[in-house]
Amino acid sequence: MKFGSDFIRTLDALNLMARRLLSSDERADRRTPRRGASLEFADYRRYAPGDEIRYIDWNVYARHGSLFVKEFSAEENVHVSLVMDLSASMTFGRPPKFEAAGELAAALGYIGLAHFDSVSLYSLTTALAPIAKNLRGKASAFALLAAIETLQPSGSTDFGALAAPWPGNRGKSLILLLSDFYDPTGYGEGLRRLLAQRHEVHLIHLVAREEIEPAERGRYFLIDLETGRKRDVPITEATLDQYRARFRAFCAELERFATEHELYYVRVRSDEPLEKRVRDIFRRSGILDQR
Repeated sequence: MKFGSDFIRTLDALNLMARRLLSSDERADRRTPRRGASLEFADYRRYAPGDEIRYIDWNVYARHGSLFVKEFSAEENVHVSLVMDLSASMTFGRPPKFEAAGELAAALGYIGLAHFDSVSLYSLTTALAPIAKNLRGKASAFALLAAIETLQPSGSTDFGALAAPWPGNRGKSLILLLSDFYDPTGYGEGLRRLLAQRHEVHLIHLVAREEIEPAERGRYFLIDLETGRKRDVPITEATLDQYRARFRAFCAELERFATEHELYYVRVRSDEPLEKRVRDIFRRSGILDQR
C-alpha cells in the first residue's frame, strides 16, 4: 500500500474532527500546527523514534546528554481508535471491501499521526482485538501500514463485542468504525453501549458495487460468507427488485440510527479510488475538516 506525494499533501491538509471530546479552545488548536507555547506543559519523557523533533528539550540535552521530549496536556485529550470489521462478509466485492477499509484506515490514521494524536488499530469479528496501539508521529505511519497489511478477514461479526469496556487508552477515544455492518443479531445494542462509555464514534459504511446493483440473473446457490449456509435462489427481475428495496432500507436504517444517536456517518463504495473515498468522507460527513 503506497501513497503518492500529492495524496499525502492532501492528507496533511485534513484534520479528524472530535467535537464532543474537545473544548472549543482545544478544538481550535487542532486546526493549526501545535506549538509548545500555546499548550499546557505536562511532563517530560525520553525521545522515541517517530517523536516530533520540535518538542525535544535541547536545554535538557545540553545538561544531561539525553534526548527528552515535552508532553502537553492537549496531546492526551484525543486518542484515535481505528476499528476494522474483519468478518468474512468484508471479502465480498471487487476489490474486496476489507481492502478498501484498510486503505481508508491507513489514510485516516495518517491524518491522526500528522496531528500528533495517539493512534491505535483494532480488528472486530466476534471479539475486539488490538493490533497496534499508541502510535505517534508521522514516522509511525509505516508501523500502521504494516499492521493493516497483516489483517485477513474470516468468520462472523458480533457488534456486541463493542459493549465491553474499551481496551484503549486512558480517557475517551475518537473511534472510527469501518464496516459493512452485517450482523444477524444487529449492530444497535453494541453501538449504544459503546456510546454509553462517552466515546465519539464515526461510522464509515463500506458497500460494494455488486451489492448496490447485482448483475447476476438465473438460478444460483447463494452462500452466506460468514456462516457457510447455502440457499438455492432463482434470481429474477422481481427478486432483484425486492433485494434492491431491502438493501436501500438497510442503508437508510443505519443512517437513521446514526442521526438519532448523533453519530457521524458516511457511506462509501469500495470500488472507487481511494482519493475519491477520502473526498467523499470530507464532503459528506462531520469526520474530516481542513486545517
